Amino acid sequence: MNTVLAVLELVQRHTREGGAHLPHAVLQELVRDAGARGGTLGIGSRELARLGVDAGAPLRVDLTVGRDAFWAELQGGQEPDPTVRLAVGTVLGTWLVREELKKARFSERRRLWEVEALRAIGEALGGTLDPERIAKELVLHITALLDARRGEVWLISGQGWGQWATIAGAAGLSPCPDGSCTVAARVGGAILTAEEVAALPADGLLAGDRLAVPVTGRRGRLAVLALAEREVRGGTTPFTVADAETLALYASQAAVALENATLHNESLERERLERELELAATIQRQLLPNSFAAPPGFEIAARSVACRHVGGDIYDVVASERGTILMLADVAGKGVPAALMASSLHAAVHLLASTCPGVGELAQRLHDHLDSAIPENKFATAFLACVHEGGVLEYTSAGHNPTLLVLPDGSTELLPASGPPLGLLPDARYVSEHTSLPPGALLVAYTDGLSEAPGANGEEFGTDGVQQVVTRHRNAPLQEIIAALFADVERHTGGSALHDDRSVLVLRRHTV
Repeated sequence: MNTVLAVLELVQRHTREGGAHLPHAVLQELVRDAGARGGTLGIGSRELARLGVDAGAPLRVDLTVGRDAFWAELQGGQEPDPTVRLAVGTVLGTWLVREELKKARFSERRRLWEVEALRAIGEALGGTLDPERIAKELVLHITALLDARRGEVWLISGQGWGQWATIAGAAGLSPCPDGSCTVAARVGGAILTAEEVAALPADGLLAGDRLAVPVTGRRGRLAVLALAEREVRGGTTPFTVADAETLALYASQAAVALENATLHNESLERERLERELELAATIQRQLLPNSFAAPPGFEIAARSVACRHVGGDIYDVVASERGTILMLADVAGKGVPAALMASSLHAAVHLLASTCPGVGELAQRLHDHLDSAIPENKFATAFLACVHEGGVLEYTSAGHNPTLLVLPDGSTELLPASGPPLGLLPDARYVSEHTSLPPGALLVAYTDGLSEAPGANGEEFGTDGVQQVVTRHRNAPLQEIIAALFADVERHTGGSALHDDRSVLVLRRHTV
């Protein structure tokens, strides 16, 4: 009975002290009551306490009470009284319930703490669209949350982080040698190598004193969070699966913040590009004159519509000592590259026309300029002409669509190409052709965006279509002729989006 009371008193005493050493104290009472030299106390396959040293075969004692399969192995002595075994089993069962409750309360408090931490980092990350600040906030929060001595955030390339090479260099950090990732923020020393970041599996890394998880969004991997050396009282301890789960929760928060920052940066970049394209379009429109200094007895009109913000069609009229030079050119390709080449061609025409070369020589010089200044796969078709006194037209067509000449009686002629496109063949040669423009004659040069405009059935508008419209409206004002041509092409395509730039240049000699 004294042993039973002593065991029961252990519950009260060790409860006040926290209960961590209760199994050892119970084993001491059990060994003393049985007169044993030592023993072991456990539950299932788990050892709870050990006293003395093993010596010979132990006496196995069943201490099971209810669901808890406690046991003792005693070295020597006699088997404890059933009352003592019952008291020991009851005390250990009570102790086990309290320990489980403590763990449950600790786990609950930890989860509440994690939720609060997630709320805090969510507020911190949600308040900025600056990737640099997001990375710094991340590394500070995750190191503080998991008591890590070191932490770092790597950003993965291909997700709009090109600017991080500059940021990292300014901060004294280094991007990956192959450019696939960049250290964006770091506390303490380095943790992962670039190779480890690139090879990090989807479930992350949990290896002793290092822990890393990927940050994955809807468009793939955005970043990697890494920690090292978790601090505890007196040193460090390895990271656990629970730590990895906590860090993964942070990674999900980080993914939302980084994706928002990416989308914001992309939106700003699109706005910047749109502003630049609109400015480029404005500049290009200014290069295309609205009015022309036509030679005496002539009138000139033109129009150009780009299928994108900027186009590869260019036209101009340049006065020279030999006569008035006309140019309509169509650069291969679309968009900005074609527009840049068209601007270069426009500037070259102005520069070369001032030297008063013949049209064939002008075409040759433009060809040589393009052949030496642009990539091999770029070229331009062009119709170049010079209007001389008396209505003589000197012209050359470098791979361009047949230019339409409408005579006063309504008959038509086509001025075909007399050489290859400018810049296409290195050894190309260009010569001048001549024709006469009688009073009332109409000259129409156009680009293939008009003649090759596809209809609903795939049939092109064609050179015949251009010829029919111009002939039908040949006596109308030039702007009305142009408007009619564009309107007929629009009807032919059913108002579908432009597949190519559309341009036309029209010259008429007044009737006497």
